[in-house]
Amino acid sequence: MSEPADDPQAIHSHWLAMRPLALWLTLAWAVVTFVPPFLAPESIEVAGAGAAVWIAAQLGPLAYVVLVWLYERRANRADEKRQRAHRVG
Repeated sequence: MSEPADDPQAIHSHWLAMRPLALWLTLAWAVVTFVPPFLAPESIEVAGAGAAVWIAAQLGPLAYVVLVWLYERRANRADEKRQRAHRVG
């Protein structure tokens, strides 16, 4: 019997299972990237820059790291589940 990494059907089912998560995280990325500049008040300045610039420069990268961490965690869980199913079956 082939390993899960060599089985095209297993790979396809893995990506089908991960697709909703990837779509939600892509939506979260778009919100983090494009919404703060529109919502940040122009009157607030932080260290000489507008609030939108500060939010984008400081909180954006942190949010991106969290998004990547969430995807990695869920992908590892899906891989472990698939490997357990492969060993049993």
